[in-house]
Amino acid sequence: MQKITTTALLFFICFGLAAQYKKASFFGKEGRTYGIGSQLYAMGDGKGSPVGFAVTFGRDQDGKQLFFSWDLQVLPSYKFSFATTDENDNPITVSGKTKMHLIYGVNYGYYLLKNDQEERKVKPYVAAGFNIVLLGGAKEANNNNSGYNKKAVADQNFSGGVKGGLGCLFSFAPKFALKLDGGYNYQFNISTDSFSEDIETYSLFTNHPYVSVGIRYRLTKE
Repeated sequence: MQKITTTALLFFICFGLAAQYKKASFFGKEGRTYGIGSQLYAMGDGKGSPVGFAVTFGRDQDGKQLFFSWDLQVLPSYKFSFATTDENDNPITVSGKTKMHLIYGVNYGYYLLKNDQEERKVKPYVAAGFNIVLLGGAKEANNNNSGYNKKAVADQNFSGGVKGGLGCLFSFAPKFALKLDGGYNYQFNISTDSFSEDIETYSLFTNHPYVSVGIRYRLTKE
């Protein structure tokens, strides 16, 4: 029941955001952007730096320094491992694999230079945004102890985050640009598992520096 409730809540959040974009003339032709790229999530803490992929849709209008986009990120299954102890304080290692993660993100950028020159080839910007993890969790988790562990992987989990950083667009054709972006993402995880208070929760998608690279296509005036 908790899984159904969480999924329904996330659906309505995404539906509401999409409705706001439509209301704000998001689907107007001029300035629409489409992108595809990859991103490195440097999470560490036994999770390493997995690489994911994203498709992006947005709006970037001539003469305006503020632009925005939303994306769907796919993070393939990756391995994790962490050390903990059992009820007798004997050291054990827990390892496993995650499920594929599907992440919904909303992104805002603000050009540091005036966006009124079509011939400008380099456009640096500051970036901010937020995300919600729609799908994810542990696919498998194994350890050498069948009893009580003082740290456990969360199975039921809500995860959302905010990020900030810097980026730059490098135009190499009238409608195409290379997009580089990097910064830090603060991730908030709330477990709905019924762990006792003395068990530490190990979350699978956590705070991380990120670096992304991709290609952006922008519709211009005809």
